[in-house]
This record gives sequence, structure tokens and C-alpha cells, in this order.
Amino acid sequence: MTRTSSNSVVTREHSLSGEKLSLLAVFAHPEDESFGPAGTLAKYASEGIAVSLVTATRSKTDTSIEESSSKARDRVCSCRASGVRRACLFDYRPGELHQVAPNVVEERLVRLIRELRPQVIVTFGPRGLNGDSDNQILNAATTSAFRTAGDPDKFPQHIREGLAAYAPQKLYYCVLPNSIVLRWGIQDICSVPDNEITAVLDVSSFSEAMKSALYCQRHHALDWLMDNPQVEWNSEYYALVESHLNRRPRREKDLFAGLR
Repeated sequence: MTRTSSNSVVTREHSLSGEKLSLLAVFAHPEDESFGPAGTLAKYASEGIAVSLVTATRSKTDTSIEESSSKARDRVCSCRASGVRRACLFDYRPGELHQVAPNVVEERLVRLIRELRPQVIVTFGPRGLNGDSDNQILNAATTSAFRTAGDPDKFPQHIREGLAAYAPQKLYYCVLPNSIVLRWGIQDICSVPDNEITAVLDVSSFSEAMKSALYCQRHHALDWLMDNPQVEWNSEYYALVESHLNRRPRREKDLFAGLR
């Protein structure tokens, strides 16, 4: 822990190997992280962990350059509210990821993984929150990129460009347990059996950051939340899908468990 000249305290988190801790969040749509890991991103950013966000598609309502620019400002606003340091927009059109060759999306993700060197990667589960096809495609691409980023024989052009192969340690799917969705009484949201949840993060301390992120995406999200006051997003839920660590605890309270 070090102090700045203004006497504020800055925490610099490092992994057991000495590398700075880093998290990469990968989602299909601009508003996805607001309904998924917004509290998680704010929590880890507040701890000094490098948090980066990939959004694969532009907003569904982008129909002009002016609107696209407006959504880009929303993206910056949302990321600042959550403490995200880097946001990357692939800028595909929503609903058209199926027209992009899978290895193209995977290559872009592998390049980012090798550049950013995150120990932890999070993305939606295979069906996203509502069975959206873009989320399904991006889930498959992210899972594949997690597995191949450490293989120097995959996308060797990166190696020639000076980007070394790098294998992230843990891949999580951001999901909702069946019991929570049942309690909320909201239909058309994909959920998983409660016993598939391996990590539960308490994000209640970051409710203001989460609300600010949602406000930045208000044309997508705020009305839905306001109409459902029973939704209390004090916890965020994850399933550990793959890990290169020897030990896999049954239930975690930290996505970096075993890494620090």
C-alpha cells in the first residue's frame, strides 16, 4: 500500500506471481454489464485492480453517426461510474455477430488477453440473460479465447508483433440462480440451478456506482428497474467454468481467490 502526495491511500494489488491483478469483462451489448457485473467491476476497481471491459456490439438504437457518438459518451459515463479503466468497443452491429467468422472474434479477444494479461475473465453464461444470439456467440468466443490465448501456435502473428502468449487463470460466467429469479418474479430471464453457483460477491457497498452506471444507460435499463422495485442487486453471482489453479473451492467470495 502506498500513499500519494495528496495523502490519499492507493492500493496496488498483485498476484502471487508478482504481476498486477487484472480483470477482463467481455459482453455483447453496451448495457450488459449494468445488468451483470457492474458492482463487481466497481468493487475490484476500488481495490486497485486493473478492470477492462469489452463490448462487442454497438447499441441497438444506433442509426446515425450522431447517435453512435451519443452511445459512446454513455459508454464512457458508465465505465467512469464503475471505475473501469479501459473500454473497448468492437462495434459490430447488434444481431449480426453470426455473420462474423468465429475465429475473427476469437482473434480479437486473444489479442486483448495477451495485451492486458488478465488473471480473471468474466462473461455471461451461454444464454446470456435472455437467450440473445449475440451473447451466445460471444460466450463461445470468449471461452475459446480463454483456452487458446496461452498457446503460441494460435494466432502466431501476435507473437511476431511482440505479444507473448498468455494464459489467464480463471474463467467465470456471470449468471443468476433460479431462486433469485423466482423471488423477483420476473419472466424471460435465463438462470441456472443454485448448485451451479460457485462465487457470490457482496456488492451492496457499491450500489451508488451501480445506479450511476445504470443511469448512463437509462434509455435501455432504468425504466425496467424502476418498474421492478423488488429487484435488489446486492449480490452478484458467478459460476467458475475453468481454472488453471490446483485448488477449486466449493464457494468463493472473491474471484481472485487463490491468486492473492
